[in-house]
Formats: sequence, structure tokens, C-alpha cells
Amino acid sequence: MKRYTVTDGVVIKRHPLPSGDLVVTLLGRLGKWRAVARKGTLPGGNVGRLSLFHDVTVQFYRRKDEDLALLTQVQLNGALPALSGTGTYSYAHLLCELADALTVDVHLEARVYDYLTSGLRGLASHHDPELVALLYAWRLLGVAGLAPRVGACVACGAPGPLVALDVTAGGLTCDRDRSGLPLTAPEAEEVRLLVSGGMAEALAAAMPGRERHWQLLEAYVTYHVQELRSFAAARRAADPAGAHPTGADQGAGSAEPDARTGADASAPRAGAA
Repeated sequence: MKRYTVTDGVVIKRHPLPSGDLVVTLLGRLGKWRAVARKGTLPGGNVGRLSLFHDVTVQFYRRKDEDLALLTQVQLNGALPALSGTGTYSYAHLLCELADALTVDVHLEARVYDYLTSGLRGLASHHDPELVALLYAWRLLGVAGLAPRVGACVACGAPGPLVALDVTAGGLTCDRDRSGLPLTAPEAEEVRLLVSGGMAEALAAAMPGRERHWQLLEAYVTYHVQELRSFAAARRAADPAGAHPTGADQGAGSAEPDARTGADASAPRAGAA
């Protein structure tokens, strides 16, 4: 029996084929799936509607759940032209790649979709898209239950002072149990804000040491999720004058990930902050 389905989603990956067809990966509240648009890259096709980061409503057909879906109709609900800029594109691609990695074997699509779409809107409208990218990357980790413990020492539970991020243990450490990537007092407070503070408060913070925050985030994601290729472009966008050293170069170790989450219960819109 033929199965036609109508649903919403965001285009998080796209791959044009030599035949002129276009394979896309969409993430929505009902799940993540791959689909093909026949001749989608030819003039008059759906290529414009199926650009990266577009919010679309699609009708697709597939006979079996494991089959590649065939797109039959595509309606564009919203585009964010600002995401085509060099910097914001790199940050948007990072959030999409992270969302893709977090929805491989677990059913987190609805909450990940909400945070991803909120983050993409924030990148397009906020005056500081780099900060939006850092904030929403940490919050996506929180949705997956992978956020670091930042309210107390992950080793002993002491409230502070917290002086390092232990990537392998999954949280901040105090001076007595110091291990991991060293942090100044302001950096430790900024990490707390990014991971579990109020969204508006975090977006209003100056956070001058962005290079260090990229190192921390990349080291943490690489260990607890996987290596993301888009980090390199995001670092170049953040610092066009020179490449940032990666977090992995700063001494990430190996242990079981911490499963505690510091994300807010809901995902407010960064663009409204």
C-alpha cells in the first residue's frame, strides 16, 4: 500500500546527485529522515526550497519505513537569508551537524528540533551570532543528557571555587580535585551561564574569551558525541585572522561521559533576546 505523509522539518543536510536528483536529511518533531527529490537540482525543481536551514512542509511517499522517502511536494515555510553570510553559515552548519549527531540512535528529535530552530532564528537575528552558536551548542548537548555538571565539583560535590573543566568526567572540578582544562574564575562562570544559566542572561554576557570557549566546546563534543568537521569553519568565522587550537589539543582524556543535563526546560528564542 502506498504511504503518503505530510510533515514539517528543517533541512540539515543536502547532497546533489549526478543524475540531478537531490538527497536531503530533514529533522522535525516527528523524527529525522532522508528523502530524495527527483530532478530537484534542475531549473524549475525544488532546489531553492530545499536549501540548507530552510523550514519546509513536505509531502513524501514510501512503501516501507526503511525505504528512502520520495518527496512529491515541498512548501517553503520560512527562510533565513542572514544565514547565508560567511560567519553565520558556519555557525548554523555546526548546530545542524551537532543536531544530526545527537539524533542517530535516540528519539530526541522533537526537543532537538525546537532548540535547533530557535538557535537558527537567533543566529539570523541576534547581534552576536557567535555567542548564539556557543550557547545553543551547549543547550543541544543538554537536551541529549550530555551537558557537563557545572553547579558543583564533579569529583567531590564541593560548590567551588571551580577551576577546570574535566571533559572525561563530564563537569567542572574544584581546586582540591583539579583536573582537566584549566579555567579562570570568569571563564568558569561563563561556562555555567552557557550550560545552565538563563538564556537571556547568557546572551547579554560579554564573554571576551571566545577562543577558550571554542576549545572547551570542541573538546567536550569530540569526546562525548563525535568529531564534527564544522568546528574548523566555525573557528575560522570566529577568528578570521588565525585558526584556534582545537580543544583536543588541550588535553582531553578518556572516561565515561556524565549524563546530567543543565539545559533549560524549554527553548526560548534567541532572536527575541
